[in-house]
Amino acid sequence: MHAAGSVRVWLGGTCTRFTAALGLDQETYGRSDGPATVAYSVLADGVSVYESGTVDRDTATKRIDVDVTGARRLELVVSDAGDGNALDHADWADAKLSCGGGA
Repeated sequence: MHAAGSVRVWLGGTCTRFTAALGLDQETYGRSDGPATVAYSVLADGVSVYESGTVDRDTATKRIDVDVTGARRLELVVSDAGDGNALDHADWADAKLSCGGGA
């Protein structure tokens, strides 16, 4: 996802966990034409349930496990961390939702 951007996912109140591995895409490494910094946010029904702080090329992969129990809507947000969006290519790797079964 290129900053600034967001993705909304309808959960309908059936999910309990959102997990992912967050970090800058490797294509940004070795380039000097931008700062490549982002900040990740996860919102459940418009309420922040995770904030990464600033992530740059030197930040280790952040593995998150977020409680989204009962939320009807999940929003994944990436900002430019306040310094412009050159090379702000954010990955939500191995993103998974744990949701209830059903027929």
